[in-house]
Amino acid sequence: MKRLLLTIAAVVALLVTSAPQTGQAVSRTTKHFITNLKGSTAPAGLGFNVFDTGVSGVATLPTGVKGLVWLGQKCPTPADATFRATIDKLASNTRVFGYYLSDEPHIADCPGGAAALASRADYIRSRTGGVQKSFIVLSKIADYGAFKPASSHVDLVGLDPYPCSTASPTCPVRKITDKVNAALAAGIPRAAIVPVYQAFGQEGISGGYYRLPTADQMRAMHAEWDRLVPSPVMDYAYGWSHQSSSNPTLVDSRALQKVIAAHNGVVVG
Repeated sequence: MKRLLLTIAAVVALLVTSAPQTGQAVSRTTKHFITNLKGSTAPAGLGFNVFDTGVSGVATLPTGVKGLVWLGQKCPTPADATFRATIDKLASNTRVFGYYLSDEPHIADCPGGAAALASRADYIRSRTGGVQKSFIVLSKIADYGAFKPASSHVDLVGLDPYPCSTASPTCPVRKITDKVNAALAAGIPRAAIVPVYQAFGQEGISGGYYRLPTADQMRAMHAEWDRLVPSPVMDYAYGWSHQSSSNPTLVDSRALQKVIAAHNGVVVG
């Protein structure tokens, strides 16, 4: 009995010491994805190793960086000859991590979207043996059940609760908790969830609602995501450069860059 207790104690100690710590990379195998690069390669120095890209951009990715190729549709349509030809062209390319197939689709506007995604995801899987991944992002809890992997057949599902806004100046991480719990209840497996980190605001946009997080608020978001989804296949920072819907962004804050780099396992000056 004494030996058994010692063994249990050793296992517990191992689990505690190996648990992810705030400010460190969640997992050595987690991929770190970023969008809206507009030609910049600077995020590679912050530990981002998956870049948003088009088909033609795969060949020019920085060393050590893979591409998540944008083939996205708001309302997905079934795989057609053009889609299949694109996948056939890239299926053996080791620089391709996967394909971004839809950004925030809504089942109310697109009742056939899940079946259409399934045809696309199935084709990717059949041509790449599952090496290259299919990815979507969902914003509304109402869409979680409709587009869960069992229905859409996609490999990875990004969830994008953005806690920081003019209405929520403290950036309550409960928004992250609620959406992850809702996704799990709707049938999205934890292993398929991709945390989406808010790295943008709208202070530079007239009437903007979202607010760029502070460094401490980003650390709090990381900690909550790490607790809920401790070893994701990929995480996602949105985003690097300005868009009409996002200004300021990560490019504007060296403090946020340092926090995210540390979480990616990289120390920057």
